[in-house]
Amino acid sequence: MKSLLIASPDDSLRDVHALALQAHPQRDVAMLHIPSKDYYVFDLSELQRFSPEEWDIAIAVNEFYINDVRRALHEATAALGYRAVSLVSPRAQIASDAVIGENTIIHAGAFVGAGSKIGHHCVLRPNVVVTEEVTVGDYVTLEANVSVRERAIIGDFVTICANSSLARASVIGAHSYLNIPRQYAGKIAPSTFISPQFENPVRVLPSHA
Repeated sequence: MKSLLIASPDDSLRDVHALALQAHPQRDVAMLHIPSKDYYVFDLSELQRFSPEEWDIAIAVNEFYINDVRRALHEATAALGYRAVSLVSPRAQIASDAVIGENTIIHAGAFVGAGSKIGHHCVLRPNVVVTEEVTVGDYVTLEANVSVRERAIIGDFVTICANSSLARASVIGAHSYLNIPRQYAGKIAPSTFISPQFENPVRVLPSHA
């Protein structure tokens, strides 16, 4: 079995490394800070110490452009031959028929219900509840204590802030940034930005994968 490298450009590195030690106790686990400039320019020179033939990778990102930076770093490491691995806390509860994508990070206390699908490169913070038959797209961040009711659909590159909830069968369009804690319901258009603190952070950049 390959060793596991936790790579990150920000301060989430140590917490995700600790999660990896719990989620993959049978592996050798190391962590590597990836310097970056302007969010998207990564210094990958130190990766030379970790051959992709011997190391898998898990990418942790908690920067302002949280989901798209995760996408960019994943594409950069995938181009070098690294296979992305998910991290699921042993203190999370995942239904036996739930589907979890690659490089998805699920923290302690999270619950994913029957028939739900969590996409690739997502982050579910502590105590997130995803109930039955929910579909979560790729590169989604659900902050702590988010509750998603049954049959809701969350598009790609969505962030939902802590202590929020989604009503049953809600549909959240891709690239939305919902940064006010409240109940969201119905259909929310793609690229919806709701935040009292920041200028619109939504950036939709072409993929180079």
